[in-house]
Parts: sequence; structure tokens; C-alpha cells
Amino acid sequence: MEQSRYYKNYWLVFAVSTMSVIIVAAIFWARANPYGVHWDEAQYLNEVGLDVTRLWAGKLLTVGGRILIKNYGRPPAYRILALPFLAIFGFHIVVARLVSLTCFAFSSWFVYLATRGIAGSIAGTFATLVFILSPEVVSASIFFGTDASLYLATSALLYYVFVSWRDDSDASKNWIGLGLAMGLGFLAKTTFLLIGFPVIAFWMIAGHYGWLDIPNIKAQKKAGTLALLIAGPWWLLNGRKSFGYASYARGFVRDSLGSPSIGTWMRWLNTVTKSLLGHGVAIFIGLVLISCLIAAIKSRLILGTLPKAALIACACAGLPIVLEQISGTNHLLRHITPAMIPLAISIGVLAEESGWAGSWWGALTASILFCGQLIMLVAPVVFPNSHQIDLAFPTGVYPWQAMIRFDQWDWTRVRNISQSCGLDVPKIAYLGDGRAFNLPQIEYSWISKGQAPPEVTWLWRYENGAFDWQKTMDAADQNDIVITAPGFIGEVKEKEDLDNQYNSEFADRLSRDSNFRHSTMLAMGRFEPVQVLVFVKSALVCRTASGSSIGQ
Repeated sequence: MEQSRYYKNYWLVFAVSTMSVIIVAAIFWARANPYGVHWDEAQYLNEVGLDVTRLWAGKLLTVGGRILIKNYGRPPAYRILALPFLAIFGFHIVVARLVSLTCFAFSSWFVYLATRGIAGSIAGTFATLVFILSPEVVSASIFFGTDASLYLATSALLYYVFVSWRDDSDASKNWIGLGLAMGLGFLAKTTFLLIGFPVIAFWMIAGHYGWLDIPNIKAQKKAGTLALLIAGPWWLLNGRKSFGYASYARGFVRDSLGSPSIGTWMRWLNTVTKSLLGHGVAIFIGLVLISCLIAAIKSRLILGTLPKAALIACACAGLPIVLEQISGTNHLLRHITPAMIPLAISIGVLAEESGWAGSWWGALTASILFCGQLIMLVAPVVFPNSHQIDLAFPTGVYPWQAMIRFDQWDWTRVRNISQSCGLDVPKIAYLGDGRAFNLPQIEYSWISKGQAPPEVTWLWRYENGAFDWQKTMDAADQNDIVITAPGFIGEVKEKEDLDNQYNSEFADRLSRDSNFRHSTMLAMGRFEPVQVLVFVKSALVCRTASGSSIGQ
């Protein structure tokens, strides 16, 4: 008994220590990357930044309208969760990222509780470690975005489903927790439809026919009503836009490994092993599955009704989003990271039921594998990179790339140029593309100061088809400021080189265009400075810091 208690405490301390190291490293990472690390994060920051500005101005109805209506089809949970903290502590990127980290931490707690209720505390710690050591999960949790709220909703959903099955009661805490989890999930991401509905459908069918001692779902009508009250109004107003955006994201070619085929699926599986799972966790999962196979051959793998039901529920929660991805063309692994939650729970349960969790050699092997993956994850924070690192795949990262420092471009100087020309809300056009060179990154310099964002136009992207010089130059002439980066290539894996192929000639044409002044050169980035040229309309009267007029 004493040895068993010591063993349980060892794994609990191990899991808590691992989570603590990841959170501390993530905070250091957040401070080392003061701007959005890609288009998505910059856009999410801009949206919540505008919400905060309106809230501070006392425009509560405007904030509510923005959340309910002006959301471009993206469910608003990430904005709702972050808004109170940003309103109290100020609009700062670290505060926003801490909200994501908090959701990540609570998600891991629900993973632990869900698995512990099925197979015990050691299984719970194994499940937690599989989840929190996923490179893609960590990568998606340390920046501000929509994924962390989805993790929280998915893990809470499975926990309250399992609790309802185990207790077979309509206790208030169960139906309230289940209703809140479903409501949050439907407001977190459209993906939740592929997670929540299959689980609930299985519950309805199994409960109706009495399979695996699963209680009838009718006792949870109040949970469904609560979820409908939370998420129903938003979906009523934005359902069509949300499905439209999900369809667009599914076919996004920049994150594609190819059209559906056996070859594409093999490449996808390679990225899943190395990026979604990571080397250490992938080996651990393989060993647990081998242990299960051996135990099954020896007739020692005997699952009870609740573990069986939990494993089926986990399959219902995880498989649909995986199948949805491999049947499409967008293979960005971040989109299927919620599947790590049911996978982690399943592996925790199987590790316990197969006997792996109770063996000393299993404990030693797991400790080595988990420690190795943790070291890989936090190594870039301890030894920060001093140059730009090309990511492993267009769809994901290696474990040792999840917390690298990204190049950061400060667009404040463009805002200063705009204000020196008397433009508070300028019309800006740009040609080119990059992780730090895009529309929301430019807008952020205004929004972070509580100012109205500029009207920014992306003149051309390679998906638009053949490049038309006349059309591009005509569009550029309609703006106050035009930006490009001659010589900049960007990340080839993300096809940014295609977007940047005309930058140099565009700069040359603008320099000979009488509608624009001579360019202002800005050195952008913290690694190898990138030359960015800013062209201002010649008709504008601009002044230097000393107050003198800038000549044409």
C-alpha cells in the first residue's frame, strides 16, 4: 500500500512539475515575442483589442454587437474569455497569451480528472502528460488564439460525460458543467460540432438501448438547454458565415501536403508522428499499444463497461476531425490538436488496463521519454535562437521548434510616418507577404495604442492568379501609403516566396511614379534586418520630428 501511494505521488508530482516547467517557459517565450507570431494571432489580437477599446469607452452595446455580428464567421469564445482580463490589466500581448495558457492548464486538469474517474490517478497523470507534451498543443496554447478555449471545452465535455455515466444522476453540478462545456465549445470553434455531436449521438443511442450500462441521456435535457442559451444566439446570427469560413479553411492550399491520396496520407502521418505527438510521446504510445496487444493475446486485457464506454466516446470525439482533415487539402495539424484530448485519455486508460502503468520498467521508460520530450520543448527558451529557423513542415513543427523565437517586425514607424503626414486613419497598400509582413500585423500598431486601424489592402497574393501590373499600380495609386520589401523571400514552405516574387520590380516602378515621394527605408526584424520601403503619396504634406516639411 505504501509503495502504491508513493508510486501515485511520484507520477502526480512528475505531471505537475512538467506542467509548471512548460508554463514558466511559455511566459518567457511570450515576453520574448512582443508581437503576433503569425497572421492568425495578430488578427485575434486586433479583434479583442478593438473590443477592449470600445469597452473602455463605455460602448457596451458596440462591444456586444461586435461579438455577435462582426466576427467574420469565427466563434467568439477567445474574445469573451480574454476581454475581462484585458479590460482590467490592460491590452498587452502577454496578458492575452496568459489567458490561453490558463485554458491550457485547466484543460490538462480536466483530462486528468476524466481519466482518473475511469482508470485511476496514475492513468490520469499519463493522459495529462501525453496531452501537455504534444508540440502542436503547446505551440497553439502559448500564442493567443481560438484553440485553447476549444481544448477547455473538449476536456470538460468528456469529463462531465464520464461523471454523468458514473454517477447516473441529474445532480446540478453535472448538468451545469456539461451545459457550460457544450456552450463554450460551440462558441470556441466550428470544429466542436465534429467533437460534441458524435459524443452526444453515441450517448443517445447507447443510453436508449442500455449498452454498457450508460444511462439515458434524457436526464441531461437541462444541460442541452443551457448550451442552447449560451451559444444559440450567436449561431442563429452567424451559422452560415461560420460554415462558409470553415469550408474556406478546409481548402486552404498553403498548408496542404497534397490532394487526398495514399502518398499524401503517408506524408501526413509522418507529420502527425513528429509534430502532433512528438518523438517521445509517439514512442510511449507505441509501447502502450504493444503492451495492450500482448495483454490481449494472453487474455489479460479485460476492460470493464465504463472503460469500454469511455474508449468509444473518445473515438467519437477524436476520429471525425481527423477524417475531416485527411479528406480535405488543409493539413495544418493545429486544426486536429483537440483530438489529442480523447487520444490522451484513451492511452491513459489502456496504460492502466494493460498493466503498463504498474510496472517499474514501464515507469522508467515513460519517465525517460517524457523528460526527453520536455527538454526538447523548452530548449529554445533556455538556449534562444539568434537567427530565423525554418519550420519542419508547412503543417507543423518539431518539438524543439515549438518555442523558438520568431522574427518580429515593429510597424510603429509606419504609424509615425502616417501621423507625420496628418493621417490618423490612412489607406495603406502593400505587396508581399510574411509571418510578420501582413495586413493584421500592420494594423496592430494602431490598435495596440487604442487608435482606429488603417484601411490596409493586400495588393496581390499568388492564389489570385496571374499578376497584372496595370491593375496593381492602379490599386496602389488609390492609397496614401504603399509598402513593399524588395529582396524579401519569406518562408518557402508557406509559399511566401511566390507572394514576394514581384516586390523588387514593384519598388522600382513606385520609385519612378510621380504620384509618390522617394521611399523611406526601414530595417525590419531582429535577426537579419529586412529592407522595407515605404512610399508616401506626393500630394501629402508631411513633417519631420523637428516640424520642417518633407520635400517631394
